[in-house]
Amino acid sequence: MRALKLLVLALLLIAIVSCEKKSPLAEDNIRQKLVGTWLSEIDFEGTKTRAVTKVDQDGAFREIEKFVDSKGEAVEVSYAGEWSFDGTNFKRKYMSKDGRPLPSSKFEYATYAVSMVGEGEFVGVDKIQQRTVRFARADEGARP
Repeated sequence: MRALKLLVLALLLIAIVSCEKKSPLAEDNIRQKLVGTWLSEIDFEGTKTRAVTKVDQDGAFREIEKFVDSKGEAVEVSYAGEWSFDGTNFKRKYMSKDGRPLPSSKFEYATYAVSMVGEGEFVGVDKIQQRTVRFARADEGARP
């Protein structure tokens, strides 16, 4: 009888864990929704950053960031690289800056846990930098 109870408990735990995993179809659906142009804004330690990120179907991305410091001085930087989605995280690997390739030892990475808010918006949580960023769909050719 005890063995039967343990077996039922084990099967119940397996069922619960299986339900928590996202299906490949749901993962692919979110991946498709990430393709496009996105606007994000971050205010961090007195510097405001506004970015337009173009995410392509083929795994490439391009990003233009405009930084405005507390004195009102602005700097614009462009990046390009590769992106992926692992079912939870929107990951970007920055491989070039202002049109120049970065050495592999200087690649930068950004990882955001994604929560879709709707067709035109998602929230990304950067657990390393401990910040939340809202991404809104933008028109092709948008500037930061």
